[in-house]
Amino acid sequence: MSLTSEISNAFFCMQTKFSSRNHLLLYTLTVSGVAYLIRLRNNFDYGTSSLVPTDEFLEYSTQGEPHYGAVTAVAAAAGCLLIGRSDGSVGCFQLGRVDPSTSGFVYELRDDAGFGRLWGILSRSPMVAAVQDLVISEVQQRKLLFVLHSDGTFRVWDLLSRAKIFGHAMTVPSLTGAFARLWVGEANDENDIIPMAMLHKQNLEVSTETVFLYGLHCNMGDRTPFSLERSFKKISLGEDGLIDVKLTSNKVWILKEEGLIMQDLFSDEVTEGPSYCYALQENFVADLLFQSSEQSSDDLLWLAYSAFSSAKEEIAPFVSSVFLRALLFPGVHSTAVLRQTLGDHNKYFTDSEFGSFTVDGLKSEILSLIEHQGGSASPVSILQCWKSFCAHYVNNWCEYNAACGLLMDPLTGAIGLVRNNSISLCRGLKDVEHIIYGSLEEQNKHISPDLGFSRDERDQTILFELLQCVRNVSQQLGRASSAIFYESLLSTPHISSEELVSRFLRILETGYSSSTAAILISELGADIAWEKELSNHRNLRKFSTNMFLSLQSLCQKANSWSKVLDVVESYIQFFVPKKIVLKSGAQAFFPISGSAVVQSTSQIAKVMFESVLDVLMLLRYMISISGQINFTHDDVSRVKLDLIPMIQEVVTEWHIIRFFGTTSSESPAIEDFSHQLSSLQIDSNVDKRFWNVKLGKCDFSLAFILLLSMQSSSVELGNFSVGRLPNPNSLISLSQEFISWITCGRSGEESSVFSNSIDLALILLRHHQYNATEYLLTLVDEYLHKEKTFESLQSVDGKMSALLHILGCCLVAQTQHGLHGPVKEKKVGEALRCFFRAASVEGSSKALQSLPHEAGWLRIDFSSSLSAAAWKVEYYQWVMQLFEQYNLSEAACQFALAALEQVDVALETIDSSSSENLGETVITMKGRLWANVFKFTLDINKYNDAYCAIISNPDEESKTICLRRFIIVLYERGAVKILCDGQLPLIGLVQKVERELAWKAERSDISTKPNAFKLLYAFEMHRHNWRKAASYIYLYSVRLRTEAAVKDHQMRSSTLQERLNGLAAAINALQLVNPSYAWIDASVDETSIDRENYPNKKARTTKQEQSPPDDALPQKLPSYIDVEKLEKEFVLTSAEYLLSLANIKWTFTGNETPSSNLIDLLVESNSCDMAFTVILKFWKGSCLKRELERVFISMALKCCPSKLAPSLHGKGRKMHGLLLTSSQDELVHDSFDAAAIAQQYAGNSHWETLELYLDKYRQFHPRLPLIVAGTLLSADSQIELPLWLVRHFKGDRNESRFGMTGTESNSASLFRLYVDHGRYTEAVNLLIEYTETFSAIRPADVIRRKRPFAAWFPYTSVERLWCLLEESIKSGHRNDQCEKLKKLLHGVLVNHLNLLKVDSDDVRSSVS
Repeated sequence: MSLTSEISNAFFCMQTKFSSRNHLLLYTLTVSGVAYLIRLRNNFDYGTSSLVPTDEFLEYSTQGEPHYGAVTAVAAAAGCLLIGRSDGSVGCFQLGRVDPSTSGFVYELRDDAGFGRLWGILSRSPMVAAVQDLVISEVQQRKLLFVLHSDGTFRVWDLLSRAKIFGHAMTVPSLTGAFARLWVGEANDENDIIPMAMLHKQNLEVSTETVFLYGLHCNMGDRTPFSLERSFKKISLGEDGLIDVKLTSNKVWILKEEGLIMQDLFSDEVTEGPSYCYALQENFVADLLFQSSEQSSDDLLWLAYSAFSSAKEEIAPFVSSVFLRALLFPGVHSTAVLRQTLGDHNKYFTDSEFGSFTVDGLKSEILSLIEHQGGSASPVSILQCWKSFCAHYVNNWCEYNAACGLLMDPLTGAIGLVRNNSISLCRGLKDVEHIIYGSLEEQNKHISPDLGFSRDERDQTILFELLQCVRNVSQQLGRASSAIFYESLLSTPHISSEELVSRFLRILETGYSSSTAAILISELGADIAWEKELSNHRNLRKFSTNMFLSLQSLCQKANSWSKVLDVVESYIQFFVPKKIVLKSGAQAFFPISGSAVVQSTSQIAKVMFESVLDVLMLLRYMISISGQINFTHDDVSRVKLDLIPMIQEVVTEWHIIRFFGTTSSESPAIEDFSHQLSSLQIDSNVDKRFWNVKLGKCDFSLAFILLLSMQSSSVELGNFSVGRLPNPNSLISLSQEFISWITCGRSGEESSVFSNSIDLALILLRHHQYNATEYLLTLVDEYLHKEKTFESLQSVDGKMSALLHILGCCLVAQTQHGLHGPVKEKKVGEALRCFFRAASVEGSSKALQSLPHEAGWLRIDFSSSLSAAAWKVEYYQWVMQLFEQYNLSEAACQFALAALEQVDVALETIDSSSSENLGETVITMKGRLWANVFKFTLDINKYNDAYCAIISNPDEESKTICLRRFIIVLYERGAVKILCDGQLPLIGLVQKVERELAWKAERSDISTKPNAFKLLYAFEMHRHNWRKAASYIYLYSVRLRTEAAVKDHQMRSSTLQERLNGLAAAINALQLVNPSYAWIDASVDETSIDRENYPNKKARTTKQEQSPPDDALPQKLPSYIDVEKLEKEFVLTSAEYLLSLANIKWTFTGNETPSSNLIDLLVESNSCDMAFTVILKFWKGSCLKRELERVFISMALKCCPSKLAPSLHGKGRKMHGLLLTSSQDELVHDSFDAAAIAQQYAGNSHWETLELYLDKYRQFHPRLPLIVAGTLLSADSQIELPLWLVRHFKGDRNESRFGMTGTESNSASLFRLYVDHGRYTEAVNLLIEYTETFSAIRPADVIRRKRPFAAWFPYTSVERLWCLLEESIKSGHRNDQCEKLKKLLHGVLVNHLNLLKVDSDDVRSSVS
């Protein structure tokens, strides 16, 4: 069902039986006259826009006939809906009792009898005025209808008999206007009087309202059952609008727009009795948010500047903290209002977003809004933004929670306000509140002997005068002073409470300082600041004068200051929380009552805190002007030593209570998977669901946690029953019980909140409220450090160790909730201090064992027979484990060291039997503790300290394990350099370290970094163990050789490169050794090297290995490797590396001499340098020459054009790229030509390489040019030999004077090559060149002329050339060319022979 029409009236009625369940009946009437009856279930499981099943509601139209008058009033009871009309009739609809289709469903109440009762008769009495109001009340088990007509006629109808039983015309002769509303109360059982109230409105220019109270005497057995009492009372409301009135048997409650009025019905006053006015919650909200007056927020700014005169940058954040705390105060905070206010400032959130906000998240959003609007972030601008924000908030709060009516529970007398979206309950005042706010008569009325105050009239007068002085001090400082003082206790302690009180006192004495005024001139402007300063001066003069006169008068009335101080001390006792013994298994609070108790407790704590603070300021002010008021030294001493400590304790107690009531709870942190799994609520635990939903919300303060814990543990939240609402007095009683439980516990023994703080802390810790626990215990700890002059504090000494222990545990737990950096370090430092202090308190073992078992992880079970030192050892180890659990290794190390300090002392105090009971020896205990020290220092990367812990460990087994762990961790963290650079003094541990490193190297993957073999190499090199260093690094290279054989190309290259580095390092290390000892043992077990799987753990202890007998060992000769063998392996590995780069696979087999296949592969991959290096390293003599010839033959073949491009040679190759295609317009470069060019470039590179290496290695084999030339001509007989190659044959030019002689590769050899390969032209030209050179010698040089007789020419080859030419001519092959060459050869020979003949003749003639 969904109602689309506007609802005019709605009434709730209880139906006791309906389908075996209690139901609520909701009667509603729309403006169109349609009535609905809705049956609601008790559990109220209706959400927003819920649909009601059709079988749970009825619908009926009351406008059955068009001539019926308009509806003017409506009332309802179970089974009956009554409608008053403008014609004065009252229609009764038995909706829910009788079926609408049956007769008798509707009947009418009228004055006319007979036919007037019939439905549908047209006759109507014109004498009856319109119905103004209807009220249904049950009197003596009879349902009566009270009807008020617009003309003042008042009638009473019996609904059962449907008869009128009373009628009277209500008039007020002295007033004009008419009655508008009617209220009927319950009958008084003593005098059978039914109280009634009627609202009278006067028709004046300014509408005024008056409530008249009447008494209707009831006697249902008489013929006239009712009679109206003649006397009446009236309550003038003035211009204030009336909202609602509620009547009880003896009181009337009147709700106006401006407040709530309560008056006794049967007081002696005839007309207007004494009225008690109560301010509404709207005033409280406005006052707390500094909206009640303009001066309150200004006072906040002035006081903040005075309090933080030395830290101006703290003023703006402090002011924001004050407003934030006020916004979250119980009764002020409203989620819907806050969201609407944020929306007014253009900050919008969805329902899920706003619902997910925690307290901190909500504060952050508000602060960001304020800071954004503040702009300059100056205190004045921030304050203005807060004033604007709070003004919107207060307006929205008043609209959202506008009072609609009064709520009253007749059984309990509870009175409350029904608002648009909430309900407010009225609470009574504590006795001390009556004393604070009341007059002298009210003070005398509420001062009872139970309060311990004298009933003497003079004492009461002194108290009244004293309170006047207290009020003067409070007004002078302003309401903001208490807010600043309270916030200073909660915020970061930049300023202590004592210092803040001193600064407030300075304001009372001399006013605001000139520096504060000067600062505010620049902030507020000169005019405003000057006006404010003048106002402050006037108020200060007035205050000083009034206080001087008031204090003088007070002293005169008391005759001495001692009497005044007695009254002050008695007055302070009013504020000490009462001790109440609570009953076990108390009934759980209904959530509404619980919220009311929390709000009531918070308000009481606020009032008590501020009132005691005002008394403190008064006493401090009296001390400051002691000379003016004749305050003696004894009086000053009494105030300082007795009264002020008493006040400080009371202030602290109420501060803690207020802290619980106003501080929102913390949301539980999601730490691990198990917590997340439990948050799924699979077990459907009601308690867990409740805490998960409520914790961390703004409207669920710490007081709720304590209040729920106050109940019996057997009561579950899901079993709450809807109880009655508490009346004002019972609400105060519940609040006092709650306060007593906070301060004294359930027993109500004489104590203070300080002694009960441990129990409170345990409750908070169970619900993960770590911040609150820390604050509570820190506050108590700081207070207990002060001088103990008040007797109630002495009982706390025995619990100091438990308090410090719980505080330490709380601080440790806090470190895991998003703390980092200096904040986390500070928490850890404070926890260390707490645990050490807890252990040093005498009797701490018994105190810690007294912690309850349900404390869980806080439980410590120590043997009571241990000595103090032994107990400290156990306690320090427990704390060490606690820090270890939270990964706080540095702190855990501190307690491990502390336990070590106590070990010797502890073991000296116990005998051997006790030592056996401990289950471990001294060495074992110390070894375990040093092992813990090692672990913790290693966790925080303090390697030097970790090594010191190792060498300090007396347990050899533990030391070995720690050393192994030390090396493994250093290896994993890349910090093994500390072992190799000599930073650690490895005295006596070198062999162990080396053995552990070797064990790690043998069982580690060589690809891991850092490499264990390299670490061993560096370790041994640093200690000048060259041979060991070379052995380890060579073993590394062997492992690499095995790895390289199975890896792919890219990884294989990098592995070979690494192996080369290892071999080079081994060579360098051995070169540092005496040549006689420059060798290493190469007996490496290949099977162990080839293993793929290695054990990753080593036995805890290593037994001394024994050598097996000789016959059990394999017969294997020792193998040694010197530098030469390493160099050869290095060369072959280099060759393998270069081949791998060329993607050619060749594996070193371990043989000392490589095969010729390796040289061929190197030359093929153009690694000629490496090929020659291998040849020179491994071959000598003729073998060397043979390998060189093979290499140069291969290199020469690469240079042959026929090998590069067989079809391209001579000039044809140059013209190949210029061939024309069939198209005459396009020049096409053949693709093969591009390949030919590339081959030409490659050929050029081969020629350069051949020239380079031929020049370099000719000295090793002189025939290399001949081999190269022969190879080239054999491959291509028409090849043009390069000039540089020909020069190798011709040699030095001076040698040509002796013919064609020379080395093995001479010109004659070249001539023979030309002849052998058919290069006749080159052969003839070569012969001509040398003969002409020979004949060019000057004849004048006789001596030189005769030396050519020793010259030699290859005559046989010349003759062979001659024959070959003749054969060519005969065969007809190149006749012309051969003829020409033959003629040239003939001429050369003739000339040469003639020259030889002439020379011979010259010689003969010279001899003769």
